[in-house]
Amino acid sequence: MKTRILIKEGEYRLAKAGVMDAKIDAEELYCFACNCDKVVMFLRKEEEADKDVEEKYLELIERRASRIPLQHITGEQEFMGFRFKVTPDVLIPRQDTETLVTEAVKTIRQESERAAEEMKKASIFRKLRRRQCFEVLDLCCGSGSVGISLSRMLDTVSVSGTDISLPALKLAAANAALNRAKVEFFQGDMFDAVPEGRRVTAEGLSARAKGTKTGQFDMIVSNPPYIRSSIIPLLQEEVKKHEPIEALDGGRDGLDFYRTIVKQAHQRLKPEGWLLLEIGYDQGEELRKMIKDSGFYSPATVVKDLPGRDRVVKCRKK
Repeated sequence: MKTRILIKEGEYRLAKAGVMDAKIDAEELYCFACNCDKVVMFLRKEEEADKDVEEKYLELIERRASRIPLQHITGEQEFMGFRFKVTPDVLIPRQDTETLVTEAVKTIRQESERAAEEMKKASIFRKLRRRQCFEVLDLCCGSGSVGISLSRMLDTVSVSGTDISLPALKLAAANAALNRAKVEFFQGDMFDAVPEGRRVTAEGLSARAKGTKTGQFDMIVSNPPYIRSSIIPLLQEEVKKHEPIEALDGGRDGLDFYRTIVKQAHQRLKPEGWLLLEIGYDQGEELRKMIKDSGFYSPATVVKDLPGRDRVVKCRKK
């Protein structure tokens, strides 16, 4: 069977099984089966497919047709141009979340530029005491994709990632090593993880029982669970059956985690520290009101993603 026909057969089987983007997934699985890129795949389209490759490819297609996520089959996902390992212990990094990272990078760079301008006018003594890095907390970090991306994109940040899930944190630590990023990970329930939480490496809990951070940060970023509980059964098979529900379910109205964050984040932020939260497309105004009513922060702004939907809420500690 020619490679072109084999891939077309894969696409047909995936489409019949109700898989979205069947053509893209069929091509991705061929590249994975052959350990090649799409340029090589294109060059081989009129060649006869190797029998072993054909057998392996169709087995992968059957797994995908059973609605196992593509990323769980290949074991990885690209995010912000970096490669991340993925398992069923974490949410698969999504393009929507790149808006959170992009806005965080933009904000930190603006802060750095402002600080540099102020430093030009500062005394020698103040220059010597100048802050050397911008401390960031990636709350509910999962695979670590947000914090690791920030660490790679900015050489002036010190990033800590926290999560309640030990398997997720072990994977995040492995992803940090994979991407050569200096990020520390701590296990604990929400803000309790730093500085009281246990440090986590790719091998598990560190022998050093306590974190050394002060517990206050220049910026807190988070992509917390925000799906309404009633919506979970309506999600795609790939999501509701293969991704961790505890990383999706935000309670009856989807805002449970935001209530905790808004109530406690100001205690973990340095003066005028930033809070950036990913949200569902219809949660912007509710969260802005929650932030305003708390009295702890400046008026929040809502940042839209590439398709023009509300995606990130951003505010600053008063």
